[in-house]
Amino acid sequence: MICFPFLPDLLARSFEKRYPPLLDLSQYNLKDSINILVLGAGYTNNKNLPPNDQLSLNSLGRLSEAIRLHRLLNASLLILTGSDPIEKVSESNLFVQAAFALGVKGNEIRFIGNPENTQMEALDYTKKYGTNKSLILVTDAIHMPRAMLLFEKAGQKPIPAPTNHMMKSDRKMYVSDWVPSSLNIVKMELTMHEIFGLIWAEIGVRRR
Repeated sequence: MICFPFLPDLLARSFEKRYPPLLDLSQYNLKDSINILVLGAGYTNNKNLPPNDQLSLNSLGRLSEAIRLHRLLNASLLILTGSDPIEKVSESNLFVQAAFALGVKGNEIRFIGNPENTQMEALDYTKKYGTNKSLILVTDAIHMPRAMLLFEKAGQKPIPAPTNHMMKSDRKMYVSDWVPSSLNIVKMELTMHEIFGLIWAEIGVRRR
């Protein structure tokens, strides 16, 4: 059943459509300085590759979206986070190196240690920057509902900037879309991960 696209696409779309892409910045009052926070999504430590190629496709997609927004906002600061170090090299450091390689200036970049999960990213960011500064949150579209909940729990009111959409097309389904594929299993796995993660996050909020 999950080899076919109908159920995985239905569930994934229900998550990804909750927060639209951040295309119109004029709807927000962003006159003051603003932080753009990029959540980590994995990397490989291989010094034979440039830093952008050491990032996972998800991390690279998040970083490129953050840089796009950063270039549209004159007073923005790019804040990078990431997972635990691999061989003494952290994802946040690779994020910084990749941002340098893609043209971001050093005085426009900050990073936050090596939080282990989204909840720790929210808590670590809040501990360092407080809750009064404007914040744009960049993560995968399917991950955004859980990330928003956890950051709101930490006292933030972030502006969502989802990226790496799995459901990129709004076209109607064709006969060819019903061909079974292992990609649908991957899509279903990612969606179920977010469903259970969101349930856990909501239970955590209610317990507080």
